[in-house]
Amino acid sequence: MISNLVCDIVGFCDGVVGLFLTEQVEATMIQGKGRCCIMVDGNIILSVAKAMELLQTLSQAGKPLSLKELSEQCGYPKSTVFGLLTTMRTYDVITQDAEGKYTLGLRLFEYGRQVERSWDISLVAHPYMERLCQQTGASVMLSICEGGSVITLDQVEARDKLRIVSDVGARLPIYCTSQGKVFLAHRPPQEVEKLLQRQNMTPFTPHTIIDPAALMQEIRLCRANGYAIENGEYKIGLRSISAPVYTVEGEVRYTIGVIGMFRSTHSDEFHAVVEQVCATASMLSAALGYREKEETL
Repeated sequence: MISNLVCDIVGFCDGVVGLFLTEQVEATMIQGKGRCCIMVDGNIILSVAKAMELLQTLSQAGKPLSLKELSEQCGYPKSTVFGLLTTMRTYDVITQDAEGKYTLGLRLFEYGRQVERSWDISLVAHPYMERLCQQTGASVMLSICEGGSVITLDQVEARDKLRIVSDVGARLPIYCTSQGKVFLAHRPPQEVEKLLQRQNMTPFTPHTIIDPAALMQEIRLCRANGYAIENGEYKIGLRSISAPVYTVEGEVRYTIGVIGMFRSTHSDEFHAVVEQVCATASMLSAALGYREKEETL
């Protein structure tokens, strides 16, 4: 059952209750402290569901909408939409501009920041990492970028294999790891060039790319492909694949990837793993609230 706190956010006074019974549903009125909510099937509060639909419509629109536009897009009478909007405005969830149009309020931003501060990304990502480990038979790592280094946030080690992943909290070079290449690929080129100039680009193996021009070409390829490959550049005999994980704001804040002793980057096995890594990154991005923008003609 949705809690009284949610009822408070989108609750209505007694005189507005009738606005919510636009569908033919069996409903029960629950009253308390001058507010009341509509319960459907004992679980779903109809007014809350409609309010959430309005919020989703405004979010997807990306611009202020009028009462008429919201009514048409959601399929509810203007009186119903007006009552919902008026209530949400009192909680600063919705704001109204000088032209009378509605948009999302800053209170939602405050809620989002609070969720972000109290959220452990590993709790969300770990089930996806375990599944990817089972699919590929390779060790899986979740990483974040800080300055000129890549930091391992979480890992799932493959069973019955040599230990080849870095410890949680370990710092890795950004220029010769697949995780690092992903982060570089999603930064402005000028920023990447400055960052590489400050790097002490040590050749860890004979395959380490230390020429800035060649590395920039590799980074552009990563951006075009949607994933990055490390082919024995950090440790001899090891190859890794990483893909970007997008936040709800569309930022690449994390990467998810696998590392193992793959025979060749041209093998069918390796290509299958690439697809699985990219698919997992997409699912994790969606779990974090990211939605790909639809192309417009």
